Amino acid sequence: MHGVRPPMIEASPLFARGWLAQAPVALRDGLLALARIRDVARHDVLYRIGDAPDGLFGVLSGGFAFEVAPHERGPTFVHLFHTGAWFGEAELFDGRPRIATIRAAQRSRVLHLPLAALRDLAATNPDVWRLLGILSANQLQLALGGVDDLMIRDPGQRIAAILLRLASVRLSDVKSDSAERDIGITQDALAAIANVSRATVAQHLSDFEKSGSVTRSYGHVRILDSGMLRRSVSSDESIP
Repeated sequence: MHGVRPPMIEASPLFARGWLAQAPVALRDGLLALARIRDVARHDVLYRIGDAPDGLFGVLSGGFAFEVAPHERGPTFVHLFHTGAWFGEAELFDGRPRIATIRAAQRSRVLHLPLAALRDLAATNPDVWRLLGILSANQLQLALGGVDDLMIRDPGQRIAAILLRLASVRLSDVKSDSAERDIGITQDALAAIANVSRATVAQHLSDFEKSGSVTRSYGHVRILDSGMLRRSVSSDESIP
């Protein structure tokens, strides 16, 4: 991985929507002045559970697997961060070691805001902490939604909900993105997240494929019709 100062145009996906879109222009510019771009190879780790916090990361392209181990087991893959997503804020408030491992799911590019630079900016602009608090609230909402989906009893509906979350289209499609979403995930990993057998995942993915809502390839599931999947989650019956 290497770092360079990013031109404004390369950072634009992160500033056009989502978390930073809520920040005043002057603050966004101040954050950008601190940032560095990092190119990350597939499977490279940005940080591991137990590492000292070193700042905030935003995804410019590609995707990152989010792995946790809060109790006896793990690390366990639980989420994917796509272009426009930010992560790494949780430990910035109290300085505790990292609580998750972040691994590149494909060749990716991130924007890194170093911790020391963030603290220096916050010393003169307290709105930095308010903005980080908003990001934490957004992440909490994402986590609560994930927990709620895991309580869906029907395995087909639960798997559909998880696929939508992993593609960042759980409730709606991002207007600036394609409706087709390629999720880098094996059937074993999806079975672990959904707490079902691999055979159950294979059967429901086959059903989704027959309906035209997804296609499958080795280690990937591509969502073709997110609306159909969402309707299946909210209906009385899952996709046949």
